[in-house]
Amino acid sequence: MTNTAIKTDHIVNGIDTARIVELATKMSQDDNYGNFRFRADNEWVNGNLSRTAIKDFYAGNDERTERAHALIVAADQPAFLAGDNTAPNAVEHYLNSLVSCITTTVVAHASVQGFAIQAFNASAEGEMDARGFFGVSDDANRGFSKVRVDVKAKTSADEATVRKLMSYSPVYELVSKAIPVDVNITVEQLTRA
Repeated sequence: MTNTAIKTDHIVNGIDTARIVELATKMSQDDNYGNFRFRADNEWVNGNLSRTAIKDFYAGNDERTERAHALIVAADQPAFLAGDNTAPNAVEHYLNSLVSCITTTVVAHASVQGFAIQAFNASAEGEMDARGFFGVSDDANRGFSKVRVDVKAKTSADEATVRKLMSYSPVYELVSKAIPVDVNITVEQLTRA
């Protein structure tokens, strides 16, 4: 079964809903249109510092080269972990990926469905036993054992709708299939737009 989103011709919550509907419609008509490939190329700089270049990607049956220059993302470690504290570390980037994807996903889906959003905040905290990373215990996981996500939204959507929209997040799916994710959602209700 294919679904075609309902077309809207305006900006909602800063989102070009017509573009979102256009993309969803093309994907519903051509399964391959939704096959995306994103890339990241990381290079060690010095100490715990590395930089990742993100530029071209594949989407919509074509190579996308619209970025004139690569986006550069740095990673480091806090001083406590022998770094220079110049950038988030990899697990902080992981949490950033999770909460930014949840935010983008909920806002985009809510906008296409006509829900007003006045404020939206997603925060995450991950628990890990660093003995695995440091190689001092073979029994300790090397990554997070659990992640907590706290969402606070001022929107015309209810809590169940926000939770449903969140489930469309690709990064949320990646994380929640790998480890337990506790989610708390608080909604301050607005009237529907």
